Amino acid sequence: THEGLVRYMVGREMKERFPKGNRRPGNVVFEANNLSATDPHNGRKVLDGISFEVRAGEILGIAGLMGAGRTELVTTIFGEYGHITGGVLKMGGRELRIHGARDAMGEGISLVPEDRKGQGLVLIQTILKNISLANLDRFSGFMSIDADAELAAATAQAKSMAIKAPTLQARVDSLSGGNQQKVVIAKWLLSQPKLLIMDDPTRGIDVGAKYEI
Repeated sequence: THEGLVRYMVGREMKERFPKGNRRPGNVVFEANNLSATDPHNGRKVLDGISFEVRAGEILGIAGLMGAGRTELVTTIFGEYGHITGGVLKMGGRELRIHGARDAMGEGISLVPEDRKGQGLVLIQTILKNISLANLDRFSGFMSIDADAELAAATAQAKSMAIKAPTLQARVDSLSGGNQQKVVIAKWLLSQPKLLIMDDPTRGIDVGAKYEI
């Protein structure tokens, strides 16, 4: 059976593949209205008239065949891919002007990218530094970083994500793929985003980590 196969792979029972929650979607937080964009390198249209809205507490799934444009859509929203040629993005009813990741992060948008090794992590750095990387503003003072606050926040995130490592000082490239992905997610959860975008977040990880994520 499916359950038996999973048990043999991970060494324990994993009964709830998709745990049920008590989500009650609230007001619209983010919306895309008739969004169109072109590839910045060759001018080819990659998005054409995309519209959707996301409510508070809601999980919105975007699916399609390989090459359908999912990654192009989310990286354009994050300001790191397409040149927007039409339509608007809104957060809480206010129109956004996003020209790069810094603008997106400033508006409370976070992106767990499809390519965690190439775009989501600094592999030669520690777990601690990777988790805190997108959140240094909250730990920085005049010419210094509050190391105690950084460590406490990263430790709490690592614990909540059940990251398996001997210490937060371990290099990220020493971790399994599933634990690397947990580090990426922990980094963006620490930023307390209004909108968390996850591009294929369980790609290339074992079934045990997939259940946990």
